[in-house]
Amino acid sequence: MEKNKNGRKMKLWQKSENQLLKEIERFTVGDDYLTDAKIVKQDIMGSIAHSRMLAEIGILTLEEQKILEKGLRKIYKDYQSQNFSISYEDEDVHTKVEKILTQEYGDVGKKLHTARSRNDQVLTDLRLFSKEKILETAFELADTIQHLIDFAERYKKIPMSGYTHMQRAMPSSVGQWAAAFSEELTDLLIFGESIYRLNDACPLGSGAGFGVSLEINREMTARELGFERVQISPIYCQNSRGKIEAQILSWLTGIGLAVNKMATDLVLFSTAEFAYFKLSDTITTGSSIMPQKKNLDVMELVRGKTSLLIGNETAMKSLVTNLISGYHRDLQDTKKLVINSFDTVLDFLAMIRITVKNIEPIEKNLVSAMDKTVFATDIAYDKVKEGVPFREAYQYVGTHLDELPETDPIKNIEGKKHLGATGNLGLELIQKRMNEKKNQFQELITQYQTVQKNLLGG
Repeated sequence: MEKNKNGRKMKLWQKSENQLLKEIERFTVGDDYLTDAKIVKQDIMGSIAHSRMLAEIGILTLEEQKILEKGLRKIYKDYQSQNFSISYEDEDVHTKVEKILTQEYGDVGKKLHTARSRNDQVLTDLRLFSKEKILETAFELADTIQHLIDFAERYKKIPMSGYTHMQRAMPSSVGQWAAAFSEELTDLLIFGESIYRLNDACPLGSGAGFGVSLEINREMTARELGFERVQISPIYCQNSRGKIEAQILSWLTGIGLAVNKMATDLVLFSTAEFAYFKLSDTITTGSSIMPQKKNLDVMELVRGKTSLLIGNETAMKSLVTNLISGYHRDLQDTKKLVINSFDTVLDFLAMIRITVKNIEPIEKNLVSAMDKTVFATDIAYDKVKEGVPFREAYQYVGTHLDELPETDPIKNIEGKKHLGATGNLGLELIQKRMNEKKNQFQELITQYQTVQKNLLGG
């Protein structure tokens, strides 16, 4: 950082000798400097791409660009080896990086910020961070779907009562139950590609939100960073901050809601009152006072933290409400919401996979819970097959429940053959959809890895 005539460090934005009140600095910086530790790599990638563009248009000489790129890669190596940190006084990652480059290379370091603002710089960092995390989440999501498909296939012949209104309803199976979540998460995997495309726009070069008076090459920086397109309007770049992130969080919340329902089912169905699933000791905790307790805390926490995900999405949308066009400091707090939400969902998916591998349906209990009334609708349909109008069959069965015949649960679920029914889960179709999308994401991952290698080195 530059120093004033009294030897005090000056902020990047500081123009006079007057020092910012410490109370104001504490409040405005907050914990932003800690949050920025998560986007160091992306900031360095953006700076290297920007320096290459500045050399292309003649603001930097080729030698100056090489010096800066070498310095930026060194900072990245220091970051990887945990020899890079951002202090409270630095305010953010952008200031820290420029400070190091200026200390090491003097005036060359001072040139890097030409034609950009911290506004478009942090926005680019977040787009790159989200891009990487969407790809990571998609890959983990596909792995989770595979675990659920395998679970459904393994236990597709084990009967299980379906529930409506918290009461026994119709015959189902453990396979049908797990298949439901595999299909829902596959839909969310597909939705994830749309979110990826929405985010895949480069805002670098939009400056503070109105462009700059230099003939910069925004298409070049977008290519260097691996973005699909330039986000054209500088004003829209700033207006979109928090809004594109809100769409990302909506996707993540959708994943959270899906696994929340599964977690809620497992917490209930593993209680002594149901005892539908046997839990491995490796995934349960105990009580400090009650020796007998085996608690599925992991799923309770998935259930509970889903509310925090919803809170993050709501907070994101609230933060961008009632702001006029352009940048506002309110948007500083959007970063932590994005970072926290990705971390939470990645943890969710890992916990679901571990849990699925460590539970086992207890067939005896599942079958015994299926009393004769569970088959009432099927018996009504048997009468429909005999030519009885459905409403008459419904009325007859409903008034003769105590006379219902015994039904073999296994034969019942195996005998239903329409697509999605217990005897035809359609797992191969879910598998096909998942594989197709997983392969597309794998191509995107490979492309992004190539971009990173080009900018950061091998």
